[in-house]
Amino acid sequence: MTRSRALVVLVLALAVLSGCTSLPTSGPVVQSSGTDRDDTRRASDIDARPPVAGASRTEVVTGFLDAMTAWPVQTSVAKQYLTDEAAGGWNPEQETIIYSDSLPVRESGGSVSVQLTGADRLDAVGAWRGSMGIDELTLDFRVAVQDGEYRITDPPDALVVPASWFRQRYHQVSLYYFDPVAKILVPEPVFVPEGDQLATSLVSGLLAGPPPLAQGVVRSFLPAGLSVGLSVPVSDAGVADIALVGEAQSVTSEQAELMLAQLAWTLRQDPSVTALRVSVDGTPLPLPGGVAQYSVDAAAAFGPAGPGGGKTLYGISQGRLVSGGKDTRLDPVTGVLGDEGAGLVAVAVSPDNEQAAGVDAGGHRVRLAHVQQSTAQPAAQVLLDGGTYARPTWDHAGRLWVLERRPAGAVVWLYDGTELRTVRVPGITGTRARHLVVSRDGTRLVAVVRVPRAGDQVVGARVFLNGRGQVARTGRPFVVRAPEGSAITDLAWAGPIRVAVLTATVPGSLYEVDVVPADGATVGVDVLSTIVTGEVLGLAASPVEDAPMYAVYADRFVDLVRQDKHDAPDGLSQLDYAG
Repeated sequence: MTRSRALVVLVLALAVLSGCTSLPTSGPVVQSSGTDRDDTRRASDIDARPPVAGASRTEVVTGFLDAMTAWPVQTSVAKQYLTDEAAGGWNPEQETIIYSDSLPVRESGGSVSVQLTGADRLDAVGAWRGSMGIDELTLDFRVAVQDGEYRITDPPDALVVPASWFRQRYHQVSLYYFDPVAKILVPEPVFVPEGDQLATSLVSGLLAGPPPLAQGVVRSFLPAGLSVGLSVPVSDAGVADIALVGEAQSVTSEQAELMLAQLAWTLRQDPSVTALRVSVDGTPLPLPGGVAQYSVDAAAAFGPAGPGGGKTLYGISQGRLVSGGKDTRLDPVTGVLGDEGAGLVAVAVSPDNEQAAGVDAGGHRVRLAHVQQSTAQPAAQVLLDGGTYARPTWDHAGRLWVLERRPAGAVVWLYDGTELRTVRVPGITGTRARHLVVSRDGTRLVAVVRVPRAGDQVVGARVFLNGRGQVARTGRPFVVRAPEGSAITDLAWAGPIRVAVLTATVPGSLYEVDVVPADGATVGVDVLSTIVTGEVLGLAASPVEDAPMYAVYADRFVDLVRQDKHDAPDGLSQLDYAG
């Protein structure tokens, strides 16, 4: 599958599921659903209507809200509904409010109120901020007379638009920044408008710096104070010319390489862009090797999936660690975890395919060992003992995360290769958490948590690193997914910013696989949902591009897109990729 085909749908359908317009209906996959992005690209232009003479207070407020739905986006007409002073201070770029519906506009005294039935927020960069509270759903507008006409004096500093309008005209992409030690790129999902100015929107968003909720999680090497000027033109040959303007310090060759990596990974989401050229205040940015243009695929070493090919499968068969590709047998590894009697009930292999963390002793011990036989470490190292442990999870830096389930509430353990310690994760620590996975870039934790009277939820949290690349703390929790009633049986990263969730609709016979955004966004994204029949043990998924996603059974594993079936060895109880 080519990069351009995958990028036609951008980040709305994962690379593991892209290249197909629909999922098969034979075999274990019997139903799928998802938004057809082709339909949303036909959104027609909307001309905003200026205020009419003699309009009432409610008509002015209604006209103001309608004017903000102009397409392509422009707010000059909306400003005509404001007093001169209010128009000069209004900043609709500060945030976006997306409302599902509203009640009729009501007038009370000299003010007009609009009651929203539900709404969500984006920040100034376009990053998802979550739902608005009940006490925030009433928008109050003060209206005064100016030159004989009613005008609004206190508009909210936001673009306020209906969800139906937003879904047709915006899509979610990623702006790429680095982790604090500049080892790996971290995608930050944001929403940008559809249209011919995608390259301009991507570069402008990147220059604005990390979204507020990502401050301290990631860093940018693009100097502050720069802009793209009018636009980022893309030639017929696919070369984007990025002319950065503004006051900036001199750029070193090391910084230039990191700048190019951020720009390349961000712009590769525009299918019309194949390469780029960059200048800063008219001076061309030096390109590695003296080439004339920088390919959007040139920075693969910094990719968010980290090291490793990502196509090797690892599993547990009769308590032993087995490995292999989709077209080969799954055979026991040569390391100690592949020995007869290893007694594994869960296992996770590091992204570099070197080490494995296995849970044995009926789920009450965690051991660390080399995947293949090693004279340097012939025996397994016991990391944890005496608790009840979920399947471990690794990030690109070799940090191992383990969730311990305790009656008094879950504990999250972290092993960085030298020190084993607990990390307090709000929303996960102290709860009835059952599964935990860390993103390959190491900046996101996602867990399945049982919430009293609400059922299972997928809860996320960001990870903050210090300047030495050590985990310092985690951020506030947020809900990624909250299915109604069904028990969540497995969780896996199916892309850098997408999570695959397996829920048991009818345990033992009917399951649903949902691929959802890791930031918890609920408007403007495609959620790919697939119904799978039979007794599914779990999912095998990977953030690595083009790695298939499998539904895992005791005797086989099935590609959820192609429907290819692969026989499994006797006693298969788990199958997954490294990570």
